[in-house]
Amino acid sequence: MIKTEISLLTNNIILPFQDLQKEHGLEFVELNKLFATQSLAEHGLGFLINIYDQEDPNNEWSAELKKKIIFDMGSSNLTYLHNLDIRGYSIYDATEIVISHWHYDHIGAFYEILERIDDEIPIICHESAKFERFFKRSNDVKISNLKGKTKEEILPLLSTSKIVNQCPIDLERVKNLNGNVKFSKQPFELLKIDGLKVVASGEIPRIHEEEYFSNYFSLQDDTLKVDNILDDKCLIFEYDKNVILLNGCCHSGLMNTLDYVKEISDKPISHIIGGFHMASASDIRINNTIEYLRTFQDRDTTLYVFPIHCTGEKFLYELKKRNIPKIKAFNASVGTVFNF
Repeated sequence: MIKTEISLLTNNIILPFQDLQKEHGLEFVELNKLFATQSLAEHGLGFLINIYDQEDPNNEWSAELKKKIIFDMGSSNLTYLHNLDIRGYSIYDATEIVISHWHYDHIGAFYEILERIDDEIPIICHESAKFERFFKRSNDVKISNLKGKTKEEILPLLSTSKIVNQCPIDLERVKNLNGNVKFSKQPFELLKIDGLKVVASGEIPRIHEEEYFSNYFSLQDDTLKVDNILDDKCLIFEYDKNVILLNGCCHSGLMNTLDYVKEISDKPISHIIGGFHMASASDIRINNTIEYLRTFQDRDTTLYVFPIHCTGEKFLYELKKRNIPKIKAFNASVGTVFNF
């Protein structure tokens, strides 16, 4: 029997009294109240995924660890490490690190995690991690203030924190810490055993117009260009009868991402967990996304949705308000463990 354990170690909120198992019958969800109380939250996202082959379903000691995957690592406050340590989880034997995208709120503990891992470890990411990136922090800053500019030309904006920058991945430091970076634009297979295939997505095509954006920038060829965040990755868990989707921020857009997943697998998608990047989405985009979720698969399968991190409260509120049959939506606390 294959058992997948997905631990949410970094997220924006802690809900120590949340009991989705008891209140909503979600047998696949666990939350230890004591650990949640001792945890820290921050604007960031990070998971630890353990995949076991358990010979005897009634004897957890019979379980053989097949994979230990780190998927994103929280932000600069290092809550990922704090929350890892209070649970007594070890990562010295992690088998892969997968970076959904090279943004500060997903790679905060990256180098510190590498220091804890014994053997050389593959790091799956996209070559966009090589770019220095810039984020607007003031409504005074227009696209025209950034697009096509050199870094020297935008120094006044940086000095007043109207924009902030993020350094690219330090490949030399990673190498010294025994990391082996594998840049990939294509789907990357992490595991294939009887009953389960795990794939890190490649570049996700942008089809739905309402999910397009042009407010992110990166330094490419010494000038600032619109950054479409092509490194946006998700993890796809394909079982015999269903697919579970684990998102980072879903900068590609949820509709685009689900279109992509459907091209990879014809199994029904039963669970979507992670960021949807809808916090500042328009009403039109929210409505279209909810309608898409209602109709995108013609299956008699309940869809469990956990829109966390960058999703924003409005999307979750609107989705719950529609009370759509076969769609169940919930927030999730730091420390939540999903078992499949």
